[in-house]
Amino acid sequence: LFKEKYAPGRVAVPLPGIKRIVVDAGHGGKDPGCIGRSGLREKDVNLDITKRLSKLLKGDGIDVVMTRSTDTFISLERRADIANNLKTDLFVSIHSNASRVRSLNGFEVYYVSGQVNDSKRALYCADNASLDLYKTCFTNPVSFNLKAILWDMINTTNRAESIRLARYVCRAIQNNLDTKVLGIKGAPFYVLKGAQSPAILVEIGFLSNYDEERSIKNSYYRQQIAESIAEGIRNFSQDSRLMELVKQ
Repeated sequence: LFKEKYAPGRVAVPLPGIKRIVVDAGHGGKDPGCIGRSGLREKDVNLDITKRLSKLLKGDGIDVVMTRSTDTFISLERRADIANNLKTDLFVSIHSNASRVRSLNGFEVYYVSGQVNDSKRALYCADNASLDLYKTCFTNPVSFNLKAILWDMINTTNRAESIRLARYVCRAIQNNLDTKVLGIKGAPFYVLKGAQSPAILVEIGFLSNYDEERSIKNSYYRQQIAESIAEGIRNFSQDSRLMELVKQ
């Protein structure tokens, strides 16, 4: 199925509405992340899947930027800054999970929690981030209060889009892989709070679970994960385009 669907040489069809995606490999360098029973390190798994995902998205004509492409440490703040400075359309962070409950397994996706203080986020963005208002009816200079209101609206929209993207990714995983999908959850992770675009954090499986760690060690399984995430992004993009056409 995957060999046919994602065969080399297929014609790239640009995703509507998505020009640039920042893909983030969690942990790295001095921070190994979680470590499985066999010694499999999260930072290595994350980087491998991120490279595979980046290659697939580039095949779709997307400008893909990796927060790290080697085994280096990058702060959480820097990861968010990379995405924000590039004004990315989507931010996708790849992680591997762990739990003291060894039997726990499955795939899950996080978006920025609704419990995060949106007012503080809006004020921070108004003070530190730029708004491209030159094509709008707003006069310059724009007041700080108006910027804060606009950022609050942007953050609210981004959360909704993040949830929608997470659903598509989970659906693709459920359709393509024989693994449990734990679903979509809100969380106050820094990279999600700091992102000024739709952003998700993907937990591809539990290294603390013996069977799941064994699957994750398999290169073909990792490729399936990357291809399913890419499929979810494609479906999200195409659905977004359809929604725009309906509105018109």
